[in-house]
Amino acid sequence: MTEEIIKAITEAEAQGAKIRSDATERAAQIIAVAEEQAAREEKTSAEVCKAYADTQMKAAKAEADKRYAETVAGEERKAREYCAEALKNADDEVSEIVGRIIRGDC
Repeated sequence: MTEEIIKAITEAEAQGAKIRSDATERAAQIIAVAEEQAAREEKTSAEVCKAYADTQMKAAKAEADKRYAETVAGEERKAREYCAEALKNADDEVSEIVGRIIRGDC
């Protein structure tokens, strides 16, 4: 009877070692698959973030170009108006000077 108990214990220990070995191997496989999937996810996320950053940079540049063009156009319009007014005033001044010369009031 003692031999049978020892034999059963030995078999149980061997079976336990086999179960532990199988579980360790399965855990290693799960970890490898998880690491591979994490690496893929990281790469995909990096690509998505890069594409988003590129899109945002292009949108920001387009908005900046648009605002720059609007500002330049507005300032150009103001400058033209100022120049036109300056020329009008210059015409008045030139006319007055020419008139004084002709009248001899120099």
